[in-house]
Amino acid sequence: MNDWTVSTKFSKKWRLASSFVSFVVGYTSHLFAKRFNKTKIINIEIFKKILHDRPKGKPLITVCNHDSCCDDPVVFGAILPLSTFLTPEKPTLRWTLAAKEICFSQPFHSLVFRLGKVLPIVRGDGVYQPIMNQVLDDLNKGDWVHIFPEGKVNEKKEYIRLKWGVGRLVADAKITPVVLPFYHYGFDDILPNKQPYRPQMGQKATIVFGEPIYFDDMVRNLKEKQLSAIEIRRQITNKIEEEFYKLKEYARSFHEDHVKQIK
Repeated sequence: MNDWTVSTKFSKKWRLASSFVSFVVGYTSHLFAKRFNKTKIINIEIFKKILHDRPKGKPLITVCNHDSCCDDPVVFGAILPLSTFLTPEKPTLRWTLAAKEICFSQPFHSLVFRLGKVLPIVRGDGVYQPIMNQVLDDLNKGDWVHIFPEGKVNEKKEYIRLKWGVGRLVADAKITPVVLPFYHYGFDDILPNKQPYRPQMGQKATIVFGEPIYFDDMVRNLKEKQLSAIEIRRQITNKIEEEFYKLKEYARSFHEDHVKQIK
């Protein structure tokens, strides 16, 4: 299969096409996040520092909730400068995963998502499915990968145990990634989860970044204890989940204040 559908190697043709798709989607997302609606971002300096100033070769995994089909790309249209979308081959633009049966069901859809640095995951095929090895390859290059660890759009915003795939990525990367959680509210008002699924204007959204989680010591200790791979990724995921749901409540208060503001 060719580099339009599988490879993460950037040929000249791939770079040009990816730059075009990424910028069009990124610019449109920026308009909906910042112009047509009002998105407030808390602790953006934490994200910028981790994205640009982490040690060379240190992989980054971001995790956030998944409330609406517009979360990616609109969230990233809010937090990234537009220039980022012109150079998708650089690690300042995330790789992410999307359900193969939904986003990659047609050749054209597959092409567009793939050019936007989206990889097809098969839900239910486990943490060792082939695409997870490709994600690990990208992390081992020091890239940024974004994960929706709930594994689906959580329309009711209920508690969902986070999927262990993110734990496997942290445990198995050659250089242990830093994990940065963030939580957002309001993007399901920008694109409601109900028919006719039309983007809205004049809504408010909030994105709150938490503190980075460094797993270097934890991963080393777990492996020194010779725990099973299952137990290692379970404990890693549990740590992420703990911080994830703490951040949920923290973000909720910021969003409630944002909605109350007149301007």
